Amino acid sequence: MTGVHAMPVKFEVSVVLVGKSLKVTIPKEVCKHLDLKKGDTVLMWTDNSHLIIEKKKEEK
Repeated sequence: MTGVHAMPVKFEVSVVLVGKSLKVTIPKEVCKHLDLKKGDTVLMWTDNSHLIIEKKKEEK
């Protein structure tokens, strides 16, 4: 990804059970860095033992 600088900070968050789903909270610092707002869509995938979350680009 050109022009994007990595955020060299790790956050430890708990996995919680809500109904029948597991959820994690995205720290506000990460939301600000990725410009994530309520209602945005994210893409998620795994790479071995890593969970990767990326903000979905808006279609024009």
